[in-house]
Amino acid sequence: MFKKIWIYGAPFSGKTTLATAAPDHFVLSTDGNAQYTTKSYKVITDEVKQIGRMEQRKLAWEVFKDEITKLETTSIYKTIVVDLVEDTYEMARLYMYKKLGITHESDDSFRAWDKIRTEYLSTMRRLMNLPYDIILISHEDTSKDITKRSGENITAIKPNMTDKVANKLAGMVAIVGRAVCNDGDYTLQIKTDEVTFGGGRLGVTNVVIPLEWAEVVKLFERGGKE
Repeated sequence: MFKKIWIYGAPFSGKTTLATAAPDHFVLSTDGNAQYTTKSYKVITDEVKQIGRMEQRKLAWEVFKDEITKLETTSIYKTIVVDLVEDTYEMARLYMYKKLGITHESDDSFRAWDKIRTEYLSTMRRLMNLPYDIILISHEDTSKDITKRSGENITAIKPNMTDKVANKLAGMVAIVGRAVCNDGDYTLQIKTDEVTFGGGRLGVTNVVIPLEWAEVVKLFERGGKE
């Protein structure tokens, strides 16, 4: 079984360290920080070539899609990591802005939101269907306050993605978990409730495991059952 997971958490919570402990990994890095944890990576950014006086620009989203195309025809890796996945959504937005001739979704509110999500999610589906273990990495968002059923106000904890896109991405993976570091203790919390975004298809319910790749593998091997 190929392991498809989405890990989110605060900066320095061990997300990338976990991902780069996976075997034969290749990191599609949007922030350039992969250089500190691995030698096997590609920085996803605009690529600019100067041809005479003309500037030729290849947008980051096109670079990302080209990397997926390459992965569809190669088998030298076992694990593909996208770090950070929310950046790829912003890349898709900019790409579609140029394609649609707009500067914001509100410029074409009847079509733009849908077209951008379709472009993004169809490409991510191509990635997730590849025969590799795939790890998506996101920062966490704790900026939204919600009211619990009890009436208590509390901060929601979720990946740094819009809800509609996050819910669709969650449907493409087996596990969504939150990386947490408390006093040097690194764990992966896999649970879902009215406060925390997470869970999965392995029958996982309120599971906390050490933030180690071997522990993730064990979780898949036992089908998420304690």
